[in-house]
Amino acid sequence: MTSRSSLWLFLTAEALSLFGNAAIGIVLPWLVLSRTGDASVTGLVAAASGIPSVAAALVGGWLIDKVGRRRMSVLADLGSAVAVAGLAVVDHLTGLTVAWFVVLGVLGAVFDVPGMTARETLMANVATAGGVPLDKVAGYRQAVFGVSFLAGPALAGTLLAVLDPIRVVWLTAACSALAALATLAMRLAPAPAPAQDDDSPRSGWAVVRRSPALVAVIVLSFASALVVAPLLAVVLPAHFQGLGAPEQLGLATSAFAIGSMVGAVLYAVALSGRRWLTWVLSIALFTGSFLLIAPLVGFWLVAAGMAAAGIGSGLMGPISMVAMTEHVHDAVRGRVFGLLNALALVASPLGLGLMAVLLRFQPLEAAGWAMLVAWIPAAAYGILAPGLRAFVLPPATPEGETTHADDRAAR
Repeated sequence: MTSRSSLWLFLTAEALSLFGNAAIGIVLPWLVLSRTGDASVTGLVAAASGIPSVAAALVGGWLIDKVGRRRMSVLADLGSAVAVAGLAVVDHLTGLTVAWFVVLGVLGAVFDVPGMTARETLMANVATAGGVPLDKVAGYRQAVFGVSFLAGPALAGTLLAVLDPIRVVWLTAACSALAALATLAMRLAPAPAPAQDDDSPRSGWAVVRRSPALVAVIVLSFASALVVAPLLAVVLPAHFQGLGAPEQLGLATSAFAIGSMVGAVLYAVALSGRRWLTWVLSIALFTGSFLLIAPLVGFWLVAAGMAAAGIGSGLMGPISMVAMTEHVHDAVRGRVFGLLNALALVASPLGLGLMAVLLRFQPLEAAGWAMLVAWIPAAAYGILAPGLRAFVLPPATPEGETTHADDRAAR
């Protein structure tokens, strides 16, 4: 196995797992409607699946640190494959009922976020094994995320148009299983476990409380999820419905995904050596994007704002992952990353709820400006927080010292 093969296997596992998650997000509601004919059941399954995800993110982070990153990544993908395949098996044996949809939907959701978190914590091991800078691994991973966000639902919808939904279910389960195999095949850098002592951090919360800079990164991530979720799910659909142009909704959403890919690749190949400048640029792009979107005028201004937001997201995501990987103690990295993902899961429905309340009393035109007002304080904090610049910049490594990852990650 060549040194770079670990990187390609890692990206393959990420792409397969993300595509599986994106595809089941399209296939499951379609299957529920085709079997029950009741749209309310679709909402019930979605709500039931979302509720345990926050707890799964926190518990999964703890398990990653205790059981091992590769093991948790493999177990999560296999669990996801079993849950999805269970839909096809139950449908064949007894027929799918509302109860089965809820049980299997919850089971699949429990594995998704821990699997994503485990792969995030594996980035340092992949980078060391492949001799690739961590910035490049993070940038390419973010680009894969953008491709999956753009192509996953579209491909799943195309497959549903030409295949029976159960066949698409089997394909989705196969993606998760193949992701597990790719993770098993990766060569990870083995290293001695870090020294454990009484002063070593014991929880993700403890690590976050000790670092104002880490708090700022998490706050910025939370704020971006808080405003992006209602933008994509409520504001843009309502705006383009008002224009009678559903095709423009798809184009505007695609602009965000394409921008995210562009930003991620740009960071990986050109900007990783200027992290702080890139970090400030990403926040500026996000802020500028809301300035463009807020008036909700026509298509081009909104699409330009979505592209700018995508580029900002593509730049910010890899820097956040790299900085956290470099500064968070290896022994609790899973718990800190799990906490970050859990908060993002909370932020999205919270943002949707707040937007629903706002639109009950205000016209749609107020929604764009409300998102801008909500974002600006977080953006300022994301630049001015104490110690943030040092946190974003690469840490100084004493001469002759090599940074190794926990040996448990190679299990």
